[in-house]
Amino acid sequence: MANTTTTIITTGSTVEVTINEPGFHGAWYVATIQNILEQNTPKNKTKKLNNKTSYVVKYHTLLKEDDVFQPLTEVVDSLFVRPLPPGNVCRNNDDNVKVVEVVVEGDGGGGGGGGGGGGFEVGDVVDAYHRDGWWIGVVKSVISVDEGGGKKYVVLFENPVEEFEFEGCKLRFHVDWVDFRWMVPPKKCLLVRGCLFTS
Repeated sequence: MANTTTTIITTGSTVEVTINEPGFHGAWYVATIQNILEQNTPKNKTKKLNNKTSYVVKYHTLLKEDDVFQPLTEVVDSLFVRPLPPGNVCRNNDDNVKVVEVVVEGDGGGGGGGGGGGGFEVGDVVDAYHRDGWWIGVVKSVISVDEGGGKKYVVLFENPVEEFEFEGCKLRFHVDWVDFRWMVPPKKCLLVRGCLFTS
């Protein structure tokens, strides 16, 4: 079977990358694939080869520490790279994870942008554009800001634990990339004390 990730993600693809370091859990950053690195490594004692893919990515919003005018470029394992999420994700009112019915082609059609615009409810699992990336959180409250129906949303983050207010254009419904499909988690029940959110 062909490696589906490399079929979807090619040199020049716009993707999202998560960083496997403390303080970045649940955050995704938009980047462009600069190069694909394939490496065949021994899988076990029978000397079968394991194809391992890494990508050279250039981030759109993260900058080099030593030159704040240059985008950060680094090599990342394929486990931390996904296509851009689709733009047509809807709320999941079920109690179980639901598959998003979209065909993933190239950048996934989501463009990495908000696309939510509004219509979020308390308990919706969302990605909020915060600190130059998309951070997973849960809508804690909805605030009406004008008579024309304008709203803002207070979003709770789990890691680090904090909450911020966002306009709808800075939010999108959260999806997970699992087995080459987009999955929408169910709404979360917020607790007043104790844990931030539970299933």
